[in-house]
Amino acid sequence: MKTELRIASIGNVDSAKTTTISVISNNILDNGRGIARSKILKHPHEEISGRTSTITQHYIETDNKIIGFIDLAGHEKYLKTTASGLNGCFIDYALITIGADRGIIGMAKEHLTLAIALKLPIIIVITKLDIAVAHKLNKIRNKINSIFSHVLAGSKEIVYVNDNNIYDIINRYTYNCDFIPVFETSNVKGTNINILRKFIYSLNKYRAIGNSENKNPLFKIDDTFQIKGIGLVVSGIVQEGVITEGDILHIGPFNGKFIQVLAKSLHNNFKQNIKYLQSGQCGCINIRIINSKKNILQRNIIKKGCILIKTPKCVRKFEANVRILHHPTTIKTNYEPIIHCGSVRQSAKITHMSHNLIRTGDTANVTFEFKFKPEFIELNKEIIFREGRTKGIGTIIKTY
Repeated sequence: MKTELRIASIGNVDSAKTTTISVISNNILDNGRGIARSKILKHPHEEISGRTSTITQHYIETDNKIIGFIDLAGHEKYLKTTASGLNGCFIDYALITIGADRGIIGMAKEHLTLAIALKLPIIIVITKLDIAVAHKLNKIRNKINSIFSHVLAGSKEIVYVNDNNIYDIINRYTYNCDFIPVFETSNVKGTNINILRKFIYSLNKYRAIGNSENKNPLFKIDDTFQIKGIGLVVSGIVQEGVITEGDILHIGPFNGKFIQVLAKSLHNNFKQNIKYLQSGQCGCINIRIINSKKNILQRNIIKKGCILIKTPKCVRKFEANVRILHHPTTIKTNYEPIIHCGSVRQSAKITHMSHNLIRTGDTANVTFEFKFKPEFIELNKEIIFREGRTKGIGTIIKTY
């Protein structure tokens, strides 16, 4: 089985995230008017606007691995989608694009904060070098140095990658190394695109997703399709165990309840029929409801946060050890942020805290209660909580 690597593309709107992915994976150059990004944009309205609004996944296959680019939205109004993608798509590396014409602005700062807080290895790509102005480029370089010299960002050295040092960087680079690679590129002229491609193709998966020996397989759903003559198909990633063709599973939660289904057939992301999907693999599963005379399972009721699992369980309350990244005042009980945990996204109320008040930089044990419905969450999983922009992160230590 080939290793599957997942790289999140993040950064501010119009920083050439999607274009960079397309240029790398399709081995083409852009014409300056968006021809490259049109090859991989998912929806017609994205092609018209030139802006990603959903989580778009694009896969390429090499001799020994599958590389999945997770293209996340750069506009502020889609921050909740990007936060869900970073925390719920089992990302191995974060590739942040910075437009040389605009610098580190807007959501680029927010995305960097999220990636650093989630301890993701970061790769920086400065794009649009063909229209860069010298003083603006120097300002971006100084800002990058300033951010990563800070202790909270790991006090990392910034290394600019070029033709002379690319092989040395590839040999030295590991997910927890003491430097951040920076590539200065042009998708129109092709400047440094080949060395960026070499670097990405050399990356290794550094953390396993789940355990294939787990007897309670878990499949996280990220999209659904209704295919004529086949029926309902769900796509996503196996987080735990192995799912085999013919397995009896449960899909949900729907207001805390699950529906029993049959896994009729399985496909990988290259539309090939396969007999099983194991932990860490992405793919599609054709499902059919069983033990029901009426087909109550429709595509529109399967939302983000739904799962396929053999033995289901949902919780309404959980406790997490949290750290406040930034908040203008204080946080106390009855505060209601939005919780992101894997593919779960729902408002929750703080019902208890180990401190009376918590502020920026504080840590505390906090009990959250989902407002609308129970969710499937697990111990030791990371959460992001936000109200508008990100307020804090944490780890689940207890469920009720």
